[in-house]
Amino acid sequence: MTRRILLQILFLFASVLSAQSQTVATQFGQVQGSQVGGTYQFLGIPFAKPPVDSLRWCAPQNPEAWSNTLSATSYAPVCTQKRFDQGDTTYTIEGAEDCLYLNVWTPQLGAGTRPVMVFIHGGGNQQGGASQVTAGTEIFNGKNMASRGGAVVVTIQYRLGPFGFLVHPGLEPENPNGTAGNYAILDQILALKWVKNNISKFGGDSAKVMIFGESAGGIDVGNLLLTPLASGLFHRACIQSAIPVIGDYNTTKAKGVSFVDSFTTTGTDAQKIAYMRSLPANSLVQSLTSPLVGGALQLSWQSVKDNLVFTDFVTPTLQSGNFNHVPVMIGSNSEEMSISSPPTVIPAMVTALINKSVPAAYRTQATQLYPPGSNNTQARQSYIGILTDGQFTATTRRAAQCISLNQTEPVWRYFFTHKHTLPQLASLGSYHGMELLYVFNNWENATAGTGPLFKPQDDSVQKAMLSYWVNFANTGNPNSAQLAGWPQYQSSTDCYLEIKATPLGTQCGLRTTQSDLWDDAVGFVTCTGSVGLQDIETAPSITVYPNPTTGRINIAGTEGAQEINLYDISGHKVLAKTNTNEIDLSVYAPGVYVLRVVANGVSRQVRVVKQ
Repeated sequence: MTRRILLQILFLFASVLSAQSQTVATQFGQVQGSQVGGTYQFLGIPFAKPPVDSLRWCAPQNPEAWSNTLSATSYAPVCTQKRFDQGDTTYTIEGAEDCLYLNVWTPQLGAGTRPVMVFIHGGGNQQGGASQVTAGTEIFNGKNMASRGGAVVVTIQYRLGPFGFLVHPGLEPENPNGTAGNYAILDQILALKWVKNNISKFGGDSAKVMIFGESAGGIDVGNLLLTPLASGLFHRACIQSAIPVIGDYNTTKAKGVSFVDSFTTTGTDAQKIAYMRSLPANSLVQSLTSPLVGGALQLSWQSVKDNLVFTDFVTPTLQSGNFNHVPVMIGSNSEEMSISSPPTVIPAMVTALINKSVPAAYRTQATQLYPPGSNNTQARQSYIGILTDGQFTATTRRAAQCISLNQTEPVWRYFFTHKHTLPQLASLGSYHGMELLYVFNNWENATAGTGPLFKPQDDSVQKAMLSYWVNFANTGNPNSAQLAGWPQYQSSTDCYLEIKATPLGTQCGLRTTQSDLWDDAVGFVTCTGSVGLQDIETAPSITVYPNPTTGRINIAGTEGAQEINLYDISGHKVLAKTNTNEIDLSVYAPGVYVLRVVANGVSRQVRVVKQ
């Protein structure tokens, strides 16, 4: 045997061993991945049957088992979508319905105790995917996070737009509970079941599963906190630039009827759905609009209260305590809407936005907080501030308060303020989704962040974020001795961690005046604990009687009262009176309400029970 032939045999033998070392037996069959540096990478593992043909608009099903080893070396297609870039009106239609796959990066194979980090991508619930390229890099590639953080990283895909969220009467008879919708959430739940059943083969600990997501993916993470169907499938949750959102079933169904009628008005509801199932997938997304228009979020496709996946709306569910209690990390960015806002803003546009977004009673205060300015630069800064605080800063505080008041598990709030070091990008501030480039440690691979463009400040941010996120996944507490202290969130103090090159965890009260304005503007009252059984703030000088009541109540000690407002348990204003000491609750449903009384310039809130 010649030396050349011997070397060829040895190389072939080594290749076989290498392939075997990258093969994992899952519950449905063997998958063979690849090795990138010291990390094992498995791309495109199916966790569900393709939701095509008769399975379009059905709950996901486990995939068919396979006998041959499945190659897991390339991403699956993204789910069918009409994709808009952030801040752009142009689009591409791409993807496929056969898209329910996940990806795994891990430092080791076989049994292990590594934390598991499951990421849910954003995109308004109508675009995006696990293989998404942003700033010239695969933003959700988990190699660096897995190798540097020592964690098992999983990214998943779920049905988008009408495929994941359509509610229509033609679909209701197909389901035992007589409702439709929430297919995307069921996809995510099935993916988490796959993780629970298989991740130990990839070195992960199935008792240390963290879910995290940004934008619509963060909404979905928040919603997974609320559904009993996800109980026990994850142990920590991180919500980035989002809050839980659950829509009204009948309102969403009406929109679904209009959507289907735009394709066909012939036949029964069931026949219309049969026709819709016959159409090419691309045709169903052709009419969709961008989820971000002028900096305003357009969540056209969303989860709904269907009494199965979600049994109630967000605030009542949180205040009932009947949700999945796990440690929660939640936060937002300081200039979320900088890319999506108009590139040129004149002072008059700020005034117009305030008039559109803020009730008349609060416009003077809003103008003081967000002055139109005397030039376009000042005007654009205020414009971005309005859209950022109204849609993210204030809403994040509401969610953090509600969750922290109704569970004993810790809540941790952050505020991402780091700016890109490249001067041309620094002016964008900390824009929507920017933190993901640092969490995944992939800014160093981006077009504007690679090589000499990657500065020590960037490295400091990505190292700190990776450590905080992995620590949280591992223990439910992001802190360690090597990091700046991150204070646990309390609704009374609103303390948080500012994420920048030198993180700062000694601050409390994040844009408090602005957040208070937006709470007032939308008629939101601070959550209470345990379905309102604790008063938010009781003033000894104010007495409400009878309480509980079947109708009228009297309010004593309100001399000089200017406003009396009543809020339901979800924080929406249901009654407003001025200069009165009596209100009538006869027409309102039984339940817990919060009464806010402004007297002598002091605002007090008390609990009222309507029997």
